[in-house]
Amino acid sequence: MSQANFFDEDELPKLESISNALKCEQSGHVMEAILLYEESIYKLGQMHNTDPNKQQLCLKYIKMYESRAKQLRDQVKSHLQSSKMLDHITIERDSRGRSYQRLFGSYLNDSVKEAHVNEPHLCELHQFKNLLNFFEVLVKNCRYLKYIRLTTRPDPVLAKNQMHILQQIRADLATGNIHMNFQLDEALHDRKIVLSSGIVIKIGRGLHYFEPTEDVYKLGMCDYDFRKCLSTEVDIWKCRAFAKTPKEPLDRSSYRQPVKDAVNHGQDMAYSSD
Repeated sequence: MSQANFFDEDELPKLESISNALKCEQSGHVMEAILLYEESIYKLGQMHNTDPNKQQLCLKYIKMYESRAKQLRDQVKSHLQSSKMLDHITIERDSRGRSYQRLFGSYLNDSVKEAHVNEPHLCELHQFKNLLNFFEVLVKNCRYLKYIRLTTRPDPVLAKNQMHILQQIRADLATGNIHMNFQLDEALHDRKIVLSSGIVIKIGRGLHYFEPTEDVYKLGMCDYDFRKCLSTEVDIWKCRAFAKTPKEPLDRSSYRQPVKDAVNHGQDMAYSSD
């Protein structure tokens, strides 16, 4: 079915995310289109609950967008199935020098426009700190980054607190023109990071392969290269890219990036990784 005939524009609720999703599909930004369809489904669900006159129409388009988003997710899965391994890294217990920047910073570059992060465990304070540190590395290295999709499990004890923190992170990223969409999935188990450049990073412990640092006055509180690690395995895969790199970088005036290349940061660290 052609994109021109997929929707009836006369009946379509006026949502910017819908037209943007279609544009993304036409330009080959598959992962971005999935995010926008999911956003449209959420907004239509709100419209369905608040406007009785549009309930049937909203349900009609919700089903259409859910179907289209599933087709695109299946397309992404087919890309992943044809991937090849680039690197396998073993992280020993108590080793140092394994920050996110050191581990896969070389794969975070201008070809990355979108990032999908599956991290099941985001309940404890140190887990949110790990997530923020990863996002800092991601934003610092990827000048064209525009979308982040985070999937995690709901906190069974402090659900409101988890939601509040995720909304805060989303609001802060928005100040740098980065849209973050998060989803709660009780059945989530898989830990992986999928980049629109075609890089797939799978870490046995997800983002939480560091020993938590409780002492404020201790090296490693800010620079993760100084932190001791838990043992885990890391696989880095490469498949066909999901999006094209834009010609001009996004406006990140609210984020002050250092002049020196972040990849060189901490290369002469005094602590040994042995």
